[in-house]
Amino acid sequence: MSLRIDGEAVGHCCREPIALLASEAKRWSGETCQIRPNGLVSDMRSKEFDPDDVLQEALKTFWQQGFEGTNMLELLDSMGVGRASFYNAFGSKREVFLQSLDLYFVMVRTHLEGLILDVRDPRTAAALLIDGILAVAKSPEANATGWRGCLIGNTALELGADDEEIVHRLKIGVEILRALFRKAISLPSSAGVRRSKREIDQIALQLVANVQGLLVLAKSGLSEADIKLARSAMLATIS
Repeated sequence: MSLRIDGEAVGHCCREPIALLASEAKRWSGETCQIRPNGLVSDMRSKEFDPDDVLQEALKTFWQQGFEGTNMLELLDSMGVGRASFYNAFGSKREVFLQSLDLYFVMVRTHLEGLILDVRDPRTAAALLIDGILAVAKSPEANATGWRGCLIGNTALELGADDEEIVHRLKIGVEILRALFRKAISLPSSAGVRRSKREIDQIALQLVANVQGLLVLAKSGLSEADIKLARSAMLATIS
């Protein structure tokens, strides 16, 4: 089911971000290896499967289940690789998770930048960013609330307090969102409002914090009506 905002389903803007943005996320240059038609993975010496493709599958799994919630058998199965090939290509589950975070950042930035590419109004641009973030956070698989959340927020809650390397990467993800909202708010206002750089920075940070908090509440079962109210309150500060 798509979340409906002001009578429109917002899920249409990113039906499945991993599929839509796969071509944009091809940024690992290592050797490749191919999965055989029968599902068995060839020996690593043949270098035949594509790490970019299997990372997309790993990302789906981590996004849905979390790092600790994904065991090795589930991860190998989702990626379609054997244990030996996995360790030869990636080294560890943690390394796959870190690369999945990097992939997520690329995908989200590319998707959200595309939403506001031709927009000339700050409120409209901010609304598109909020709706885009909400849309990708909807769960493609059945679960208790219908939400999988944002991988930035999910990872912060699961691992952020104890892992400096994870924290460093999460700061990058947060800054990507802040930069996008700064870009949106910096657009000329039809009402003639001129904002200082400091005010733009403050509003952008507030919007990132608000939308991340909203996604946590959505995963906790917040109603669609309350999500709409929260969205409206976020946009009320932008003219």
